Amino acid sequence: MERFLQIGREAGFRHVDLRRLRAKVREWTSDGNGEVKETVGTIHTLSVRGFRDSGFPVGACLSSPSIKAARNVFRDLQRGAMPDSTPGFDHLLPTEARRLRLAIHDPQVLDADKLGEETASRLCELMIRYADVELVGWRLRLEERKVNVANTRGFEAKYKKSLFSLYLKLRQGNNEVEVAEQRTHWLHIQPDRLLGRGIFFLGARPGHPLPRKRGIRLVLSPFASATLLRDFAAVLRVSGEFAPRDIRCAPQVQIADCPLLDGMPGSVPMDDEGVMCLETELVEGGRVQARITDLAGAAREGAAISGNGFRGDADPFPRAWFTNLCVRPSVISLERIMKETGRGVLVTGLRLRGATGAERAYGANGYMFNGSDLGEPVHFSLRTAFLSYFLKIDRVSRESAATVSGGISVLSPYLSVEAERRKDEWVV
Repeated sequence: MERFLQIGREAGFRHVDLRRLRAKVREWTSDGNGEVKETVGTIHTLSVRGFRDSGFPVGACLSSPSIKAARNVFRDLQRGAMPDSTPGFDHLLPTEARRLRLAIHDPQVLDADKLGEETASRLCELMIRYADVELVGWRLRLEERKVNVANTRGFEAKYKKSLFSLYLKLRQGNNEVEVAEQRTHWLHIQPDRLLGRGIFFLGARPGHPLPRKRGIRLVLSPFASATLLRDFAAVLRVSGEFAPRDIRCAPQVQIADCPLLDGMPGSVPMDDEGVMCLETELVEGGRVQARITDLAGAAREGAAISGNGFRGDADPFPRAWFTNLCVRPSVISLERIMKETGRGVLVTGLRLRGATGAERAYGANGYMFNGSDLGEPVHFSLRTAFLSYFLKIDRVSRESAATVSGGISVLSPYLSVEAERRKDEWVV
């Protein structure tokens, strides 16, 4: 890394920062006929940014990093750079790293040859219990990532991370669902739990239309609430759609970005700009208290640096992105919430149907409930917006579940809201 930094300085840049990614990817797939196919691939990229005396940095991504290629890239970047008098932000680049003990790498990656066979055997054994459900296919992905970050202000650090992802596609009659689970350690992947979740979601698909009434209580499962949080997450980024002072939430809603949770798929010790990660309280006390930032966004908005600047595999420029987006649980059990609610709907899944401005429209599935007893499956149309949804949440459970929705790792409890009927849809 030192030699690459030196080449950047020799090309005339005041400061240079680098992110080197090396990853080995293994995938096992089956279309349900019992045959398991394995593929192996590698990723090796070097993302570089050059900072001049002023202005926004220039950058590039090398897919086959070498000293010769880096020299050519830095030379081309310097030649093609347009004059820019806006203030730079290279003074925000970190200068030192600190050691963090974070359990995000599984030694199991060294002995992964039999994972495909083990997964196939386990799923075959589990499917015996469900004679009317077909396992259409499954995919297991293992990615071992090695990340190095360095800059010419003296910072250099690295970490290793493993990521196991299991995807199932299930069919029952004319209805299909896809479910997935992602963890950093193989022992945390539980096919029986994932399959049970898929069966539960399938049961809600052929549901009846929700009975017509003026209002009804909805209890959103962690997977349904994760969908809403994903779709409204931009509000909690530095480039979000509303300024923090414009946003109010229910006082019981607390949301944080938590990068230091052992075993969670979004956990990392530092971001791709070398900023060491810390927990960031985003929503607390009924207000948005902070938003996640990368260095460019922090400089532009005058915001606190949160350590959320992440690059895509082949992207030279970081952008603000979440690690683990967590809704804080309460001390109230789901059973108590349902009993005190009386009659309502347990929403198991949401499918985005459209967006108009800040509003989102969904197709919703779930089960009617009366107290703690689940009843018939139902489906309905749901419309909401960030400003109304998070303001109307009135109960939060102590039980939480982790999922990955739209590339965001989410940890959420069950959330209770009141919905009102307007024509043919329900509005929160």
